[in-house]
Amino acid sequence: MSDDLAMAPPFEPDGETDGAMAPPSEPDGGERADLREVRERHEVGLDAARPEAVAERRERGRRTTRENLAELLDPESFVEYGPLVFAAQERRRAREDLIARTPADGLVAGVGEVDGMRCVAMSYDYTVLAGTQGMRGHLKKDRLFELAERRRLPVVLFAEGGGGRPGDVDAPIVAGLDCRTFNLFGRLSGLVPLVGIAAGNCFAGNAALLGCCDVVIATEDSSIGMGGPAMIEGGGLGVYEPAEVGPIEMQDANGVVDLRVADDREAVAAAKRYLSYSPAWMAARSGWWRTIRHTWAGRSTPTGPTRRRASCSCATRLSCPCCFCATRPASWWGRTPSRPRPCATSRACS
Repeated sequence: MSDDLAMAPPFEPDGETDGAMAPPSEPDGGERADLREVRERHEVGLDAARPEAVAERRERGRRTTRENLAELLDPESFVEYGPLVFAAQERRRAREDLIARTPADGLVAGVGEVDGMRCVAMSYDYTVLAGTQGMRGHLKKDRLFELAERRRLPVVLFAEGGGGRPGDVDAPIVAGLDCRTFNLFGRLSGLVPLVGIAAGNCFAGNAALLGCCDVVIATEDSSIGMGGPAMIEGGGLGVYEPAEVGPIEMQDANGVVDLRVADDREAVAAAKRYLSYSPAWMAARSGWWRTIRHTWAGRSTPTGPTRRRASCSCATRLSCPCCFCATRPASWWGRTPSRPRPCATSRACS
């Protein structure tokens, strides 16, 4: 800093200014008024400020979006992205109403940690416009999917919701598909672990994202379908209740659902257990995994039992119990094998 700037007197607005440059005044309690406004604005979307929405979930025997995320993620680890946005409907509704009734545009999303490992976690909020996909919610997902790709972060998606939202009128919409979300999410397949949870109704665009996941976990009260009741009726195919579209009995039998659980709590536990199988998690929690990985790279000799390989050249790998590559992409393992290797623990692979 130059001497002239160091000796310059502080700026003081003259009498002709409107005081816009003056610092915000502090109330008696010491907190600035604008900071207090920001805090209050953040609190609008929390469960404590939405007793009616919470009561509705309780009547259905369900937990709230934030309760599910709180159980999934380590305490104080969640950094939410875009919590202050609301539905893009100001051309037909008052902003105050949208702030109060459509917090976070119906999508609570951000980055947190599961057992100390970072991941992207997002959940549609069924109490906000039936968990439909809004314009600003799509932008939030786009940002986080790009982050997951760049940082190689797993994604956990709670997919309950009714699909595309036709009521967002603040931006031109062609067909609800003129967005990057589905392309970006599809690019993550085979790159990072993708975990989808369906609890309750999961239709249309929500179901499309769910179907892209490596593992689909669904509760007993779930109903999954690419077309919801409104779309079915609009197409002249009849009137159906949501539970009739794709009940768990059907989707479990036909292979859409990988893990069938009783409720939200078991679904979260299953998601955490599934993520724990990732070598990144195992490496962070157990020293023996490093030795095994070094063995694959040809840098040492294993001192423990031979484990499943990252890649396999056997023709029967789909039926081979020791070939993890049959269901998990090699990119999960943090390295691309230079050549396929046969499993050492199975005659079928030798």
